[in-house]
Amino acid sequence: TFDSKIIRSVLPLILKPAFLTTEYLKGRRVQYIAPLRLFIFLSLIFFLLVSWSNSGNVHAGEQVNGFNNAFWDRFFDSWLPKLFFVLLPLFALLISMLYRSHKRGMMPHFLFALHFHSSLFFMGIIYISVSYVFGKRQWLIFNQVFLGLCGLYLAYYLWKSLRRMYGESKLKTSWKFIILFVLYSILLIASTCVLLLFSYNY
Repeated sequence: TFDSKIIRSVLPLILKPAFLTTEYLKGRRVQYIAPLRLFIFLSLIFFLLVSWSNSGNVHAGEQVNGFNNAFWDRFFDSWLPKLFFVLLPLFALLISMLYRSHKRGMMPHFLFALHFHSSLFFMGIIYISVSYVFGKRQWLIFNQVFLGLCGLYLAYYLWKSLRRMYGESKLKTSWKFIILFVLYSILLIASTCVLLLFSYNY
């Protein structure tokens, strides 16, 4: 049952902004993977690939000493996944504050946050997979360009998702998108710095 839902649930994450959230809110849920399960499934694959990629870089002979290697392995394998579980409800809270006039309660915003972060992880999986091929062929410039394109597309995807989900004008959606992006970036950077300091000390 899970396998039969993968394609219907995963492809909209990069092709149809806010589609899964609106479908879920309309009650059409049986044919898709549950939002929380989809988030956990993709985050697990993403962080496994990150761990594998870091391990491959070290074995390839990069200049990383043993301490730094263990430090970053622990950060990516242990702390960063926990960080996203903390940031996800904060992301939903920011959206609820920006769209408080809609008076939908927290659940729609939380579902939106789950699906967007699932899109983030899915794009990360695509990037790591493609960058591995570029790295093997030493096409580093294409790797960097592809990373930039992924970032730009995710920004557009978030903007389009907000517009479709909440139905506001392009102008309103744009300034709310900018506020959301700035505040969430601050939260992400601050949380990462705190975790880095905590990981370094312990």
